[in-house]
Amino acid sequence: MLYFAYGSNLDPEQMQSRCPGATVVGLAALRDHRLVFPLYSNTWGGGVSSIQLAHGHAVWGMLFDLTEEHLRTLDGFESFRGPGDQHNVYDRDQVTVELTRPDDGSFPRRVRAWSYIARPSNPSPPSRRYLDAILRGARHHRLPEEYIAKLAAVAAAPESEEPASGATTC
Repeated sequence: MLYFAYGSNLDPEQMQSRCPGATVVGLAALRDHRLVFPLYSNTWGGGVSSIQLAHGHAVWGMLFDLTEEHLRTLDGFESFRGPGDQHNVYDRDQVTVELTRPDDGSFPRRVRAWSYIARPSNPSPPSRRYLDAILRGARHHRLPEEYIAKLAAVAAAPESEEPASGATTC
């Protein structure tokens, strides 16, 4: 099944540790959305990403082919308990993305993929560490340069003295 990663799961090391053997399908864009940080994470020490409707904008990311087991693993990391569960931190939903640079040489096309959308709670700027994870992945996967520049321009939260702990990670 297809999964659209746009946040820290772009980081190849993080994605490999969470979903060993997941296959990269290619570069994809979620049109008419923007990247936001609507949720504070103790794990990251700042805001974590989500997608939000925004006409004329686009969120770039990578499309992965996952197994059922991979998806269950990501559900745990994203605190998704099930459809409609009031305790979900992120909801898993289908989005339609434009696969613009398929890694298999096929034609670009629109496809449906799973993605995680945060339930807003205590919006906060992302930590430098979280932004760096997104940027590592964005550069590794060669997302468009202008999009990488926009990510690099996001203001990070001030560094905290507290040790990181918690469960939210997108």
